[in-house]
Amino acid sequence: MKRTEGTADGPHLQFTPAGVAWLGVALVVGAVAWYKSINLVLLIVYVMIALVVLNGILARINVRRASAKRLAVGPLFAGERSEYGVRVTNHATRAMTVSVEDRSTAGTTNFLAYRVPAARSLDCTASRAFPTRGRFGGPVALLSSFPFGFVTCQLPGDATDEVVVLPTPGIAEPDGLRRWVARQAGGDGRARKVLRRVTTDRAEVRGVRAYRPGDPIRDIHWRTTARRGEPMVREYDTAPSPELVLVVEAWVPPTPTPADRARLEAALSLAVTIAVTWRHAFDSPVTVVVPGHGAGTAHSAEELREVLAPLADVPGGPEHEAPTASVFGGRLARGARVVVSSRPDTPFAGALARATGKPFAAVCPADRLPWYQPPKVP
Repeated sequence: MKRTEGTADGPHLQFTPAGVAWLGVALVVGAVAWYKSINLVLLIVYVMIALVVLNGILARINVRRASAKRLAVGPLFAGERSEYGVRVTNHATRAMTVSVEDRSTAGTTNFLAYRVPAARSLDCTASRAFPTRGRFGGPVALLSSFPFGFVTCQLPGDATDEVVVLPTPGIAEPDGLRRWVARQAGGDGRARKVLRRVTTDRAEVRGVRAYRPGDPIRDIHWRTTARRGEPMVREYDTAPSPELVLVVEAWVPPTPTPADRARLEAALSLAVTIAVTWRHAFDSPVTVVVPGHGAGTAHSAEELREVLAPLADVPGGPEHEAPTASVFGGRLARGARVVVSSRPDTPFAGALARATGKPFAAVCPADRLPWYQPPKVP
């Protein structure tokens, strides 16, 4: 039993189970009282019905004096627990209590905004983890059954914001990852002297100091050693780690099987792991390019999540056009270049090299990667 008022975006009235039972009792008692002409009982029945009508009016007034909005939540990793909720604003001149339902595609979450002060807002949050990647939106509704609970009035809220959930990251050993990139820098298994020079831990000579046990012999500064009569070695500034340029090929065949989808998810997790590990361990910029879905460069952990956002809902496909050098914003020559694919021996790395003039190291989850531990499948 349901009654709707107003437009599609206006308040909606709906009987609660208690309201249905209340009206059922009123109708049965009223029918008996009318049949037997018991006017006092009929008067009581009229009062019972009037209470239902009054409940609907007051509940409607209650929700129309408030508004609800889903809180914007930065991109999360799948399985990461975070605060998630809505903001309720009271536009009335006195405190009010309403409930809010966030009916997102990940499931419905109920919140109670208790005695929100006049002309104030209240954030209602809950700790929650999203198990899979994706963009989760859906309607938000204000509800009130004030004061008797016979009728619920619903008013749509602001559901423009959505929750962006990134693939689950695994665990990567930073030094092992960097050594692997150095060996595979040419994209075809050949090590390149340019990358080895960039990724070394030494940069400019800062000065000389006395020799200490364990210092490499090649670092001895022979002229100063001869002049002072004791071993002296060069002292270096620490070189910054190279930037990372990461291209993600979300490949699946035209008719993907569940195994193909699983390989795509594994590749996306590998890509997220490489990006997060590189940014955290080496504190250098990370550029992420998802062909057909965007590109961006991150200089902080927060920016990295935004840059990885296209991986939340990339569907995968059989064909991807290799981006040209202009897409990378001049960062191709500044450091390591890696393409992560969901298929072994991907030809996409060669297509990237032809389109940009720079070689890329290719990796997929099926490769033997001693530095990588994939996330646990729930």
